[in-house]
Amino acid sequence: RLDSGARPRRATLGPRSLRRLRPQAAPAEERVNARPVELAEPVFRLYQDLLRRRTGFVLADSQRTRLESRLGAEARSAGSFYQLYGRLRNEPADSPHFGRLLDAAVNGETYFFRDPSSLRAFAEEIAPERLLAAGQEGALDVWSAGCSTGEEAYGLSIVLHERGLLPGRRVRILGTDLSPSHVRRARTAVYGAQALRATSADRRRDHFEAAEGGLFRLKPHLAAPVLFESRSLLDEPATGPAFDVILCRNVLIYLDEGSRTRVVEILASRLKPGG
Repeated sequence: RLDSGARPRRATLGPRSLRRLRPQAAPAEERVNARPVELAEPVFRLYQDLLRRRTGFVLADSQRTRLESRLGAEARSAGSFYQLYGRLRNEPADSPHFGRLLDAAVNGETYFFRDPSSLRAFAEEIAPERLLAAGQEGALDVWSAGCSTGEEAYGLSIVLHERGLLPGRRVRILGTDLSPSHVRRARTAVYGAQALRATSADRRRDHFEAAEGGLFRLKPHLAAPVLFESRSLLDEPATGPAFDVILCRNVLIYLDEGSRTRVVEILASRLKPGG
């Protein structure tokens, strides 16, 4: 039976209950990791100098915000952008950690058939001429220097197949890039729609097969003649395997004048007679 004259009892909370209701502060480690890190101009100059000395790459002043954004997590982990610089300056240029700096600084985005007129000249004029000079038992050796994620190198294989020069002749295509992550991606021969945005529907059907996640995988017989390696053009010896054709436009645009001159001299020394 309800007693209409009874007054409702007021609930009381002890200290323990109040502590449970208060918002808990984030652990100290999380608070540190959440702090934004700034790439101050004097430190950015250190990164510019490091890249120029180690790779010849010119990092424009306009890339400071991009670098700050892309390396922010690494800088927070290291404590600051200056402390991250201290770690990177002792890393080999072909190490994965230095490769992260390269990926953040250099625009490696490319796509298949980016320069159709050059590919057409290669397949219809240059390659047949060089194979004729090599003789029936000779080989066509091609080097895609600064190959990024491999679209150019694989594109060469595709146009040679379309021209009927593969698989009947010996063709070796080398792709090199300073970024280890780019080379790893190139070796998979798997690409998204953006990389195929200049590739016709017929070429997609003829040269690619469906891969998981809506991606496209280059067919194995087209990937077979292509080898990828991670290394710096500035470290290339003047003597070594010679090539009929060397493609290097994608890398020269990033180099300072002295490095560009040096690389051109190295590449010229690695051409076969008449290459």
